[in-house]
Amino acid sequence: MPTSQLLSQPVSQQGFLGEFVSALQPRHLFTVGVLLFLAMLLTRFISAIYRRTLARHQDRGTLLPETATRLHVSRRLVNATIWLVAIALGLTQFPQLRILSAGLLASAGLSGLVVGFAAQSTLGNAIAGVTISFSQPVRIGDDIEVRGERGIVEDIALLFTVLRLSDGKRMIVPNTTLSTEVLKNLSMGGVTKVARPEVLVPPRGDAAGIRSELLAVARKFESLDKNAAEPEVYWVRIDERGTLIRLVATCTDGAAADRLFQRAMSRAAELVFRSPV
Repeated sequence: MPTSQLLSQPVSQQGFLGEFVSALQPRHLFTVGVLLFLAMLLTRFISAIYRRTLARHQDRGTLLPETATRLHVSRRLVNATIWLVAIALGLTQFPQLRILSAGLLASAGLSGLVVGFAAQSTLGNAIAGVTISFSQPVRIGDDIEVRGERGIVEDIALLFTVLRLSDGKRMIVPNTTLSTEVLKNLSMGGVTKVARPEVLVPPRGDAAGIRSELLAVARKFESLDKNAAEPEVYWVRIDERGTLIRLVATCTDGAAADRLFQRAMSRAAELVFRSPV
């Protein structure tokens, strides 16, 4: 076919890409940019509220493991929903994409089934993550055993959970595994076996020295659970009020965890009030 005839054909016959480019207008790109920008601002605002809520609970000493787990997973779920809605609204600005979607749904049913089966595991993990955050079979900081491995729950995301094993390595467990398989939660019950004392070191205090002392107190403690992870001290927050550090150590029972908590706080008080402020 001569080139002149090819160029004179309607745009719709030159393929979807040519039609899409020819119909593209600056206002479409501007609208999409505004939607994504608003989504970014909204997710940052929600994250800031989440951090302030955690800080307020920590300052009051009311941050329970189940509260931290619900807040953590809820924040991620809300942020994911915001981005999903923003992207969906952005795609509606392009009529060609709506037509393409309708054509795919009408003529590619088999492909849709394949995609659906492929996404089944991902969607199942996401639903399991939300279920775990509210039903609380495991919580952040719990000492659990799953598939022959024992570790501390460090993070519960929408799709997976992170365990810190006794050798310091991390084990990534799909949330569907935690929701469908039998696991042992060694922290479940009226009293937790994990001691989690938190110390706020003043801005001019020796945070590194106090961190080392807390580790030393925990490692010398006579009732540590030898099968659990080694005691660790985390840097929780650093701001104008000082440095907040947290000791996490698993003991043999709840009473031992209380004794370690008191011993660590007593030693921290000596060091904090001895430090120049």
